[in-house]
Amino acid sequence: MKRVAAAIATVVTLVASGCATSFSPDVIRSEIARQTGADPQRAFELNLGPLTMAMTKSLLAGGTTDGALPLEGLDALELAVYEVPATGVTLDFMRMPVVGWEPVVRNKTPTGSALVLVRFQGDTISDLVLIGAGEKQAIYARLRGRLSRGLPAALGEAVEQHGTDGVKSQLMSLADEK
Repeated sequence: MKRVAAAIATVVTLVASGCATSFSPDVIRSEIARQTGADPQRAFELNLGPLTMAMTKSLLAGGTTDGALPLEGLDALELAVYEVPATGVTLDFMRMPVVGWEPVVRNKTPTGSALVLVRFQGDTISDLVLIGAGEKQAIYARLRGRLSRGLPAALGEAVEQHGTDGVKSQLMSLADEK
């Protein structure tokens, strides 16, 4: 009986991990359209893969200085920024159904929201998604690699203090350095 229960638990775990919410710029675009009733206009989209990120390792080598995000260990970055349709609806990404990710930052303001989700490989954060919205812009960022445990809190704080523009600027600086 214990073996049957263990087998069922293993199958449930494998099925659940295989059903994790998929994130991409198109998924976030669809969520914005679902909540606001209008298709957002993408301001820009950036995808830095492992090869491009390898060229920026010197930028990331020293950890954080001057409030910069702790991006050491970053291997890939996907970034999209959207103009929020002027429909009078405040985006709340915390209403999105999410499976297979651990929410580590949830922040709701009168003009938007921010959500940071992570997935671990062992004790290391290997995949991180930031979804944030302000009054005029929404941002989606997906970071992969062996990421700092301080990164989720730093991203949440950056969105809270500087809005989506501040986070976008810090992440875009990676592309400027390549």
